[in-house]
Parts: sequence; C-alpha cells; structure tokens
Amino acid sequence: MRLRLAVRQVVLVVSAAVLLTSCGGSDDDATAQPEGPKSQRVPVRLDGIADEVAFGEPLQFSVTNGQIDSVEVTPEGGEPVEGQVADDGGSWQSAAPLDPGGSYAVTVVASDRLGLEHTLTDSFAVGAVPDGNRLTLSMQPADGSVVGVGAPVTVRFDQEVTERENVEQALHIASNPQVEGAWHWVSGQEVHFRPEAYWPAGTQVRLNLDLNGVQAGDDLWGGRSYDLDFTVGKAQIATVDAATHTMSISVDGTTTATWDTSLGAPEFATRNGTYIVLEKFETRQMTSCNANITCDPASPDYYDLEVPNSVRLTWSGTFVHSASWSEGSQGSENVSHGCINLSQANGAAFFAQAQYGDIVTVANSTRGPEDLVDRGDPGMADWNLGWDQYVAGSALGAPITTDAL
Repeated sequence: MRLRLAVRQVVLVVSAAVLLTSCGGSDDDATAQPEGPKSQRVPVRLDGIADEVAFGEPLQFSVTNGQIDSVEVTPEGGEPVEGQVADDGGSWQSAAPLDPGGSYAVTVVASDRLGLEHTLTDSFAVGAVPDGNRLTLSMQPADGSVVGVGAPVTVRFDQEVTERENVEQALHIASNPQVEGAWHWVSGQEVHFRPEAYWPAGTQVRLNLDLNGVQAGDDLWGGRSYDLDFTVGKAQIATVDAATHTMSISVDGTTTATWDTSLGAPEFATRNGTYIVLEKFETRQMTSCNANITCDPASPDYYDLEVPNSVRLTWSGTFVHSASWSEGSQGSENVSHGCINLSQANGAAFFAQAQYGDIVTVANSTRGPEDLVDRGDPGMADWNLGWDQYVAGSALGAPITTDAL
C-alpha cells in the first residue's frame, strides 16, 4: 500500500510540474515564450530623454534591454531629423542640434533579446536660446524692395561671429534665374553675397537665414530663422569720367543722358572704382567738420550746407548731389570736396531714378578705392575686388550657385 501511494504522489508532482512549464504569458502581442530563471523577459525601456532638452546640443538617448531597429524624431509640423544609431545598436544621436524652442515626438522600434519588437514613444521640448546668448542681426535689401543690379545681400550681426563656417552654411539664397555668386566676410560682424557679374535685370531673389540653433561663437547661438524677398529692377549704371568731367547714364544698356559734372579737387580727389547707391535724402546737412576736413569757419575749406538731391555712395561721405554753387565748373574742372556734383536739374533727375544697388563707376581720378575696401565700406566693399579675391573671403572658400526659385 505504501509503495502504491508513493508512486501516486510522484505522478501527481510530475503532472503539476508539466502544468507549470506548459503555462506562460506575454507583455505584448508577440508569441508566448517559456519563463524561467534563465529565460525570463525583462522590460525594454527608452532612456535619456528629459522633458526639456538643452539648446545647442544634439539629442542623445539609449534603449535598455534592446537593440534599436528604427528611430523617428519629428518636430511639430516638420520633417524627421537626421541621426545615427551607434555601432552597438543601443543608442542614437541626432546629426545636429535641434531647433531651440521646438517640440518633438520620438518613436523608436527596438527588439529585445528574444527578437520581439517593441514600439517606444516619448516627447520633449528644446529650451530656447536666452537673450544674452542669442545672435541678432539686420539685413539689406529691405523685404519686398526693388534694387539695382549691383545690390549685394548684406547681413550685419550685432555680435562678433567666430564660427563663420557654421553661420555661412545656414545662409541660403534662391533666385530666378539662378546665378553663380559667393559669400564674403567683410568683418566678423558683416557678411555679403554678390553674383560674379551683376544681377540680371528682373531677377527674383529669396534669402533664408536658417540660423535657429546654429552656434555662431562661444555661448552665441542663432535663436530664429529669417527670410526676405526682393526684385532686381532696371540695370541703371552711371559712368563718371574725372578727366572729361562727365557722367553718362545707361538704363538696360541704352544711354539715356550725359551730364556735365565736377568731382573732387586734387587735394580731395574722388576715388576711382565701382560704387553702389546706398541711400538717398531729399536734403542732407553736410559740414566740413563732420567730413573731418575742418571745423574752422575761417578756413577756405569750411562749409555747412543743406544739400538737395543727395544720393549716398559710401559711408565715408561720398555723394552724388545737386550743387548749384559749382555749376560754373561742371564740365570743365574738379572743385568739390570729393562728391560728384551735378546741376540742380540733373541732380534731381538722378535722385528720382536712383535705387539701392545701382552702379556708379568713376575713372581717371587720381585716388584709388583701397582704403575704403580695406575698411569694409559697404559702398565699395563688393565690386572693387576681383572674383577670386571675393571668393577667398568666404568661410567655406568656394562660390555657390543659387538655388532654383
């Protein structure tokens, strides 16, 4: 009896063991797997994503107890960002810092050690760039403006840019028709773009500065993007000859006027070279003191005048303007303090047609443009350098073709 009972107890124990090993569970939709000390499954987790990620740093995260199969990090309303899974398959890093102030969603598909797939999700925000670390700037031409064929695109930063390559890579120009051109750093706070040759009349241009999140220097970051559009108007080019004392005007290749003029007297010679029109004033107060000539009213070179039809060519003080007081010398003698003098009527006509970026060239004077080019004067900084010199001023060291528009 005792032997039969013992056998029966063994059978019951074995049956219970079979039942235990035949029953299992799953924490997802995958096929059930046996459990036990050596095969028990552990949770797959997404680690390393805070609610807010610091600006200016790439996003990094890892998967615990799994291998990454795919990653999608998507900004609200935008395209997925690029990134790379590490060689060990356990972590991922974005190719670049993410946009400050943006919101992102993360979807990761990862496989556990049993080969089962898990979909992991998260979301986060990127911190904004503090005002004290934010790159700020102004642009020219004005948005929606019509400009001359020599108009450069000018970006003036309020802070010194030391990471010029980073910034230049974020500056995008599209045009119709497309042109070859180059960026040129006039200084650490100013960069220009010009075509190799003048813009074709009628060109449509769009500028996009995709600077949000771009590092521009130590503790200096772009905090937003900028856009503007402008149109190139008629090809208006003034050609000034200091020897013949004349100014000829051409519009779209046709000479429309030739006027008598007077340029700078020998001691104040007007610089040779190619200028662009920067701005204009119906009247402009001009004084010899502001021009650093003399502040002494007793000096024969002293002047203090309200000058009509003043069209600025350089920040240093070169203008084309009406000068009724020199009409007797216009066409025969250079008597000004460096400006290009026209009669009252001709000055008014030039003023009426002048637009930002129109070209004014001066030849046969006795003074070159080098000092103003070296100083980065925006009136002469772009068209008095050979093309190779201009391209050499690019942080990336190469010309570009504008994107299609």
